[in-house]
Amino acid sequence: MKLVQALGLSILLFSVSLTLAGGIGIPKKEDVPKYLKQLQTSTVAADRAKAAEMLGKRGGINADDVEDALAPLRKALQKDKDAKVRAAAARALGNIHSKAEDTVPALIDRLKNDDVMEVKLATVVALGQYGPEAKEAIPPLRELAAKFDAKKSKDGQTIMAAISSINGTKKKKN
Repeated sequence: MKLVQALGLSILLFSVSLTLAGGIGIPKKEDVPKYLKQLQTSTVAADRAKAAEMLGKRGGINADDVEDALAPLRKALQKDKDAKVRAAAARALGNIHSKAEDTVPALIDRLKNDDVMEVKLATVVALGQYGPEAKEAIPPLRELAAKFDAKKSKDGQTIMAAISSINGTKKKKN
């Protein structure tokens, strides 16, 4: 039963991530090189963010299609100057859900060290998508959750949902 609940919560977090990323339009496999190049070379932040979003959408369908984009997405998450690009990279990495051993530490780093709440929340959702593979994220997630009233704050509820997904537990009803 817990597995079914965790799976349902993961699907919910994936849906939220796709909604935040701008809809359901999934790029084709043959578009991946174009988006990868755009992520790595565009001087326009909105174009880099869109490229990360599209890579995440494609990777959510088939992670193998975007294998070459994982390292550039992690780099964008950690080093891009624009918060929207960092947030889009976090969402993409959560959607792709590949290589937890490389990606989860990068997401935790942004959760702890990014100054922009949009980026922090994108990493929260992405970590929730990794479920139990992101166990080491629980302490920083709890620390962030303590800053919100989980009953009144959507951000607090999002953080608590991610913690529940990682723990494999159902959210308590109030």
